[in-house]
Amino acid sequence: MTNICRELNSTNEQEKQEVDKEVDAVEMNDTRTSGNQGKPLPLEAKIALATWLGVAGLVTIVGNGIVLWLISKKRSLRTMSNLFLTSLAAADFLVGLVIDPVWIVIRCLGYNSNKAYIETFGRGIDYLWIHTTVATTFNLCCVSLDRYVAIIHPLRYHDFLTNRRCYLLIANVWFMSLVLPCSRFMVQDITALSTLYISFTVMTILFPMSIIMFCSIRILKAALAHYNSINPTSSCEQNQDIIRRTKKNYKAAKTVSIIVGLFVVSWLPSLITGFVHYFNTKGSHNANYYTVWTFVETTAFTSSAINPWVYCLRNDEFYEALSRTFRFLERR
Repeated sequence: MTNICRELNSTNEQEKQEVDKEVDAVEMNDTRTSGNQGKPLPLEAKIALATWLGVAGLVTIVGNGIVLWLISKKRSLRTMSNLFLTSLAAADFLVGLVIDPVWIVIRCLGYNSNKAYIETFGRGIDYLWIHTTVATTFNLCCVSLDRYVAIIHPLRYHDFLTNRRCYLLIANVWFMSLVLPCSRFMVQDITALSTLYISFTVMTILFPMSIIMFCSIRILKAALAHYNSINPTSSCEQNQDIIRRTKKNYKAAKTVSIIVGLFVVSWLPSLITGFVHYFNTKGSHNANYYTVWTFVETTAFTSSAINPWVYCLRNDEFYEALSRTFRFLERR
């Protein structure tokens, strides 16, 4: 009888430990999706958050919609480089159309956090943010690589980036953005969600950020060197053409650097928070993670509203097409 009681107590302790693990995993997942753990946001914060996401979503849709419309309307804008910008604009457009409204609902209204929620609605939310993150960051990688080849290897640009390769690269980006998030539906053990999340953080933020920063630094160095080497007093027509192209590449390099800088500022908090959350998931700090995740996610999604205006206002071809369409804009 004593042995039976011991066995029962041991079984109950094991079951209790398993339940505790599941509860910890659910709590950690809630900080990413529903956010009902910890102290809820006050009404004023919810109104401010909804306003922020609403305005950012509207600006994102309008800005990226204008970019897509201009490229479809103006044949002169359908260049190889703008092909990658088109794909990036499409990814950002989805953020404003889908992610921002959904995040207003789940962050400001919230849902009951339980196992059924995690297995149904939570998976769909995870799929959305992983999909849009992959599409945005990988397309930014393509834009940076395109400018890298154009400035570092200008004479071999069309050899490296043919039409076929560009279309295949963009198709692969969108294919991965649709397929990679499907792994979320294959995870049955919710205790493994932390490992899944940190894996996606590395693949969708850290890896693209490393490539983008490397390309950006090399582009800036090369463009600055070319810019400083030109002779503005030369009267030769060929030299003048080289000077114009060099200045154009230098401006394009600065534009890419601005976009990259915005990307780092917008997504670095998510990267840091993801690692902190993974390596320290227990303790009283969990009560504050809803507020932290809300801030870093909103900051990351806001970058999609800024990107189109940066390259529309700094790109002479885009600005010219924009000023021709909207007459109130001043011509350069």
